[in-house]
Amino acid sequence: MNSIRQFLVLLALGLVAAIPVPAAAPAGAVDLGQGLAYFRVHSLAADAAALEAAVDAGAALVIDVRYAQAEAADAVKWEHALARRRGSALLCVLVSPATPEALGPALADGHYPTLGIAGSVPPPQVVVGQKPAADRQAYEALESGTALATLLSGRIGKERYDEEALMHDFSNGNTAGEPPPPDAKNLKDAPDKPERIVDRVLQRALHLHRALAALKQRG
Repeated sequence: MNSIRQFLVLLALGLVAAIPVPAAAPAGAVDLGQGLAYFRVHSLAADAAALEAAVDAGAALVIDVRYAQAEAADAVKWEHALARRRGSALLCVLVSPATPEALGPALADGHYPTLGIAGSVPPPQVVVGQKPAADRQAYEALESGTALATLLSGRIGKERYDEEALMHDFSNGNTAGEPPPPDAKNLKDAPDKPERIVDRVLQRALHLHRALAALKQRG
């Protein structure tokens, strides 16, 4: 009887060990699920080491430099960190009109996709339809304690532009697809309802990752 119990315990332990454990997000990064991490650069000078570690981890990664601080001398730190990238996992960068000019040349080299609103510098490869004030508000909402899940959740009314729609656009060569306009009836029914804060740029990066993963699975 004892031998049977020992066998069952060993079998259970073996089954537990066989369960794949998702890789944890790199230090300093936020886990967005399904192997995607999010790293926000506040000051390149201060965050360079953490950024390098996040890039070096090799996981799918979104780097946010929309409202970062960086001097011309810091550009080499950015290039050094990004040069450590290995593997084929997605790495994309979020930009805005306030992205430091010092990072412009490195961001424009096209080695990794950039996402941002119109007027961002350099011009993003994927343009997201959000106004500058709303983009900044969504960015600062996370700093103020709003849950990231709230900032990334769906849209108002019947508006829908998720990873499925993005995957369809990418499959047809459209990398700058835009969500449909708000439903006029919904707006009429609730004219005074304030729009919920959504970080559409980061949300688009999340959808891009999910879309590419879905395409790989279908392939």
